[in-house]
Amino acid sequence: TDGPLALSVDVSGVNELRLVVTDAGDGLNYDHADWAGAKLSCATDADTTAPAAPGSLSASGGDGSIVLDWGDNTEGDLAGYRVSGAATPDGPFQPLTSAPITASTFTESGLPAGVTRHYQVVAVDTSGNASAPASVSATTLAGSGTPRVGVENLDGGPWQDRLVFSRIGSLASPPSNGVHNLVSLRVRNSGSAVLRVSGLPISGPWQLDPAVTFPLDIAPGASADVRVRFVAETTKVNNGTLTVVTNDPATPNLTVQLAGLWQSVSEGGQEPDVFQIREAFGYKGSFLGGEPSINLKGLVRPQGEEVLSAYWQRADETQPVQVRQLAAYHTQGNTAALFWHAKGSGTASTVLTHAGVDGQTLLPRLSNLSGLAQASFTPGARTFGLKIDGEWSDPARNNQTTDRSNGCARPCGQHIRFYPLKDRAGLTIPNSYMVIMDYSGINYDYNDNMYTVSNLKPAPLLINVGAGGFTAPSGDVWLPDRDQNSDAIFTPTTAINEPGTAYTGPISGTDNPQLYRSYRGRTADLSVPQESRKITFDIPLNNGTYQVKLHFAELNWNEPGRRLFDVLAEGSTRVSKLDIFSESGGRYAALVKTLDGVQVNDGKLTLTLDAGLTASGLGRDFPALSGIEVVR
Repeated sequence: TDGPLALSVDVSGVNELRLVVTDAGDGLNYDHADWAGAKLSCATDADTTAPAAPGSLSASGGDGSIVLDWGDNTEGDLAGYRVSGAATPDGPFQPLTSAPITASTFTESGLPAGVTRHYQVVAVDTSGNASAPASVSATTLAGSGTPRVGVENLDGGPWQDRLVFSRIGSLASPPSNGVHNLVSLRVRNSGSAVLRVSGLPISGPWQLDPAVTFPLDIAPGASADVRVRFVAETTKVNNGTLTVVTNDPATPNLTVQLAGLWQSVSEGGQEPDVFQIREAFGYKGSFLGGEPSINLKGLVRPQGEEVLSAYWQRADETQPVQVRQLAAYHTQGNTAALFWHAKGSGTASTVLTHAGVDGQTLLPRLSNLSGLAQASFTPGARTFGLKIDGEWSDPARNNQTTDRSNGCARPCGQHIRFYPLKDRAGLTIPNSYMVIMDYSGINYDYNDNMYTVSNLKPAPLLINVGAGGFTAPSGDVWLPDRDQNSDAIFTPTTAINEPGTAYTGPISGTDNPQLYRSYRGRTADLSVPQESRKITFDIPLNNGTYQVKLHFAELNWNEPGRRLFDVLAEGSTRVSKLDIFSESGGRYAALVKTLDGVQVNDGKLTLTLDAGLTASGLGRDFPALSGIEVVR
């Protein structure tokens, strides 16, 4: 169908006007059908005069509704009124009437208590002309409820009111690295009245992205998400705040902490250190114990509040272990994986792997980019260790050659380290640790991969003295007192494994006979004078108070009085003139001596067995010890 064709015809004095269709001179009259349904209309000049704006517009808020009322327009060609509403005076205004209404009143219903609405009413005529808008606003009744503001960090923590960011380079041309420069904050209303957010002022190099239109009204039980972008381009360590300004009478200004780490380039010596990373997350604690640096070249010695434990157990065996990666600052493009393994086993199971593109960032993502690198696992063994790429939580399993060439005084291999996790008030978070690691021999800055791990407790320290490691019937794994790198925890280091001929017979008084079938106490030189017949064990251990159990069995003598020695812990005599044969009840019998309240103050547990001339009198033979157990 063709569009309308305008004709200008003078119809002055005409009583009848006809539309006559001919064959147009082409002799084809069948094309007359083209004019089927033709219409002819006459019009005067177009009406372009708009009606007046509605007058006397008023609005009154009620219980969940607002009623608008205005005076009737008097134009004869009035078609009705259009009503639109918005949450803010500047809009955007949304139509509330699908077509013009003829009544000079309108009610918007279903509104939350205490919400303010803004309205525009426009009069329209039959020619489509619209008046200027008349404007008004009103607030629904507040009701008896109270709004309550709360926030949720959609990164999942560690704190709901602290957001953590990182980025690299300029805003105009950043590198292609994955960075954590955007974080979403959820604002919740747990109250019984509408929560009105009137502002979100920010201090520091952050901005809302996208911008938020205020006021932002949140109904009871509802929430609204806002996204914050880190835009620093110069300063390495940045701190700021975002304040949630609301009508919550209890918390009209809720402060959210902002922390961001910026580096000028990826790698290149510009990475944040472990101290800056820990502080960005708001954790407290001490990495150092008076040393100038965290770099001990891999030396196995506790620094600050470090917990020395090669192996761990679940604090609550009904719950899994939770792992979250805080940071990755190693070679960009490389992934890093965290594993667990059963004590005594070299088979490791993957817990999580972070994405290679996130090799220089806080809060890296999983390798499939499905979310932040966090996971849980339920170990299939009571006692287990951790492994990060090629580094083990047991220093004895790590390559120590580079450590020694860098100047590490033995023992070495401490490439994964554990520190108690402390909150922003400095209070210890139970059974939770910050795990920091460094790849062997790189630079010992321990920021290569950093994690929090919870539901952990240090496993008992179990040392089989005088022989290799083994698994007891209970499932406990006892490790040797000389590791695979030939590092010994005893002095003199020439002390030999005993007995010379392996004993495989029964041991009475124990369900773990293997522990008592070996011992250590003397060197191969039997001419050592009696006053020099002693052996000392130095076991790296973080400072604290411990229960120590010493395990003995007399495998050589078959009568009392042939082997006598004192037992000292941390320089204090705990057992005088110990005669294993007498106290155990004979040969091939297990004896356990429990030392309570052993206080370690220097980062190592020192135990001495002294068969020389002491205040207790003349010793006999060399001392002998089969096992050391430190209960934690």
